[in-house]
Amino acid sequence: MFPNPGQQAARRGAEQSARQAAQDGMRAARTGARRTHSGRGGSLLSFLLLVAVGVLVARDPELRSSVLHFVHHIVNVVQSRTDGS
Repeated sequence: MFPNPGQQAARRGAEQSARQAAQDGMRAARTGARRTHSGRGGSLLSFLLLVAVGVLVARDPELRSSVLHFVHHIVNVVQSRTDGS
């Protein structure tokens, strides 16, 4: 059976969104950025994006394992950087 091109595009989009969110989080952690009241619209958008990615991940087992592997990689990188400090 051939994979659905729509599912493949959604999977790639979700993976890219998850990577971007992880990179943004790491960047914010490095700079010690603090959210202000003017950032509420951006935080709502981030929350909605996170929910959308969560729904996509929950529906697709292959995508779920890919995202979990990516999250474990990010956790390992962060832990290795904090151990070295």
